[in-house]
Amino acid sequence: AALGVAGTAVSATGLTAMPAASYKRIIGANDRINIGFLGCGARSRGHRNMVEMSFKDKNLGVVAVCDLWKNNREKAAADCKKRFGTSVKQFKYSEHMLEMKDLDAVMIATGDFQHAKLLVQVVQAGKDCYVEKPLATDMEDAKLARKAVLESKQIVQNGSQWVSDPYQIKV
Repeated sequence: AALGVAGTAVSATGLTAMPAASYKRIIGANDRINIGFLGCGARSRGHRNMVEMSFKDKNLGVVAVCDLWKNNREKAAADCKKRFGTSVKQFKYSEHMLEMKDLDAVMIATGDFQHAKLLVQVVQAGKDCYVEKPLATDMEDAKLARKAVLESKQIVQNGSQWVSDPYQIKV
């Protein structure tokens, strides 16, 4: 295509619908955020729902699932194939998933007592993270997670749904 009047791309068939300057706004594969799910039980199903709602609009990709329990991994991988149309890599251990070069972000939905320590691993691996609440079950783990996040350049969000639940209010 050559540039025509007013910077509009011209092809053999005529004018295209977009001016040449607009090409830089096209979202491509390099703009995609590739997500992995760490912990694949019931709460992770909710995370997959969240990703599915924004999958196309936000140019998201799903590349991995990780769970110690093989049954959870396989169910989550099958669910990802159904929802997102892609096969994902399956991992038993988080350390192996975090070595993936094309993994950008992780959604943590493991046992409460694991959240903080896994968050530390995720940000130290250079991945952004959404971590379920509670962030930690003791102050020592909370401080470790806070320190790791502040020392990183990663974007981290802590889940805050169900804050009006009687259990959360009591706490």
